[in-house]
Amino acid sequence: MAFELGGGKYKAPVQRVEDFLKGEKTKAIGRVRPSYNPGFTMADLSKVYDKDLTNTLKDAILDMDKKLKGFAHPDAILTGVETRSSSPVRVVRDELTFESESIKGLYPSGEGAGYAGGIVSSAVDGIKSAQALIAKYQPQV
Repeated sequence: MAFELGGGKYKAPVQRVEDFLKGEKTKAIGRVRPSYNPGFTMADLSKVYDKDLTNTLKDAILDMDKKLKGFAHPDAILTGVETRSSSPVRVVRDELTFESESIKGLYPSGEGAGYAGGIVSSAVDGIKSAQALIAKYQPQV
């Protein structure tokens, strides 16, 4: 459904927060530009979510705006549809060097490689992998 709403060709469906809250399809992008590559298609994200989820998201956006002013800025962009799942596979790597055991020079890290379960743990794992790579090439003093 999200693929179709994005117009195919792996473009992401996007909607301005103001339009999402009003239940209207986005017709024009405002001050905030979507950054997703290979591109985006303006959409009505309520076409992807059921009514209960749409209403819950609307309430959450407005509630978050009370705590973090500007969160519900009219031109803020919602990019849909994100799902939360972890990789069912793990690319085996050395515990100390973080290098792949089967492909020299590959440093599998983050959620896609099976070493994290979300954006923060993926970032932390990426930092650890980068540190291991730096240590490998850093001149010994």
